[in-house]
Amino acid sequence: MLLFSIGKRNPIILSLIVICLSVQTGYSQEVTPDSKIVMVTGTGSIVQNNVATAREEAISESLITAVGLVMSDVTPSDILVPNFQSLNEILYSHRDSFINGYRVLTEIKYKNRYRVLVQARVSVSKIREQLMGIGIMAGEIKKPKVLLMIAEQNVTDIAPHFWWSGNLPEIKSKAEAVLSEIFPQKGFIILRHPEPSAYSEISDLSLQTSEPDQNTILHLAKLVKADIVITGRAFAEQTSNTMGEDIRSFKGTFLAGAIRISGEDEIGKSYQTTITVNTNEIFGGLEAISQAASLAGEDLAVQISSAYTKKRNEQSVIKIVVQGTRILSNFVKFRRALSSLEHVGEIRSSEMKSNEATLNVSYGDDIHKLAESLMVKSFDSFGINISQVLPDQLTITLIPIDKIEDAKAPVATFETNEMQE
Repeated sequence: MLLFSIGKRNPIILSLIVICLSVQTGYSQEVTPDSKIVMVTGTGSIVQNNVATAREEAISESLITAVGLVMSDVTPSDILVPNFQSLNEILYSHRDSFINGYRVLTEIKYKNRYRVLVQARVSVSKIREQLMGIGIMAGEIKKPKVLLMIAEQNVTDIAPHFWWSGNLPEIKSKAEAVLSEIFPQKGFIILRHPEPSAYSEISDLSLQTSEPDQNTILHLAKLVKADIVITGRAFAEQTSNTMGEDIRSFKGTFLAGAIRISGEDEIGKSYQTTITVNTNEIFGGLEAISQAASLAGEDLAVQISSAYTKKRNEQSVIKIVVQGTRILSNFVKFRRALSSLEHVGEIRSSEMKSNEATLNVSYGDDIHKLAESLMVKSFDSFGINISQVLPDQLTITLIPIDKIEDAKAPVATFETNEMQE
């Protein structure tokens, strides 16, 4: 099965495999952005003249080979070798979820063997998602979540419009639309505005002004669990310059600041102006706003990224040894919960065994705070036992719910090195 295990075959079978692999090299192509088509062979043993069972075995082996081929394509060799055992477990336990479809191209009975040539469509995205979920692929860096709060006023508008007023229908902001295109390209997530029903009845919020106070900004940000709020004003005005009777010039202005919610501190600000010309004052004003917002968006993205890089550099690296990872779905849930915690930065998998994983986690607070934060997390299919808390290491066991009572194991408890003494 290529990188995983082809097994012993006679020369004729091996020749056929080589031929098929040669075909696969030229044939394997992305038919969609997230899938590949491969051609592979499989062999089944005919026992007591049971050809049907041998055929099913041959098809099953071919599909394992197909997934193995694609998995080896998307996994760098320096990751493949140390995680070989875990990759095989994923391969066999999740094979069907990776196959989007297949067909048997030809089949033949040879002595006591049954061989098939199969064309299979394998999902690249599902393989990557599975490997990322358990940390075998490159460590993930949390993408900061951004809420946009921009008040906007075009040339013909009597007053600024802004979404937090709760007035319906909501007037779409050109500046926010521009920022919503720029920031995802820089590694940020743009959040949807909270529903007016979630905040409109709160009396101490300044909702009817284009310049809300700090309390209002923080409250709205926390409603959608934002990491950053970009708040400011965008407006356009007609200048005195004209050309002929119809062409006029418009000045667009964008001024905004970026606030980090966790520290309630400003981590970026930008002031940009642009001039455009147009025969239509509405379109001319929107174009001027758009260009100013584009300049400010690029500027703010650099400043915010720099602030987050500095914060990550200030974080310490904590080793977390996670035992009981044989049930991969539980491990995936644990990693997601870990990544959602405040002060947790980059998470990298340094070692994967059959029932144990070692994670290197960038963390910006005391390790006991990390242990306590994990303690209050609840999981539907397992519990956690934090058996060791050292200055730079946690040891955690994932215990399936159905095993907790039988094992009489303490769940959601932890013990520090001081306690061990």
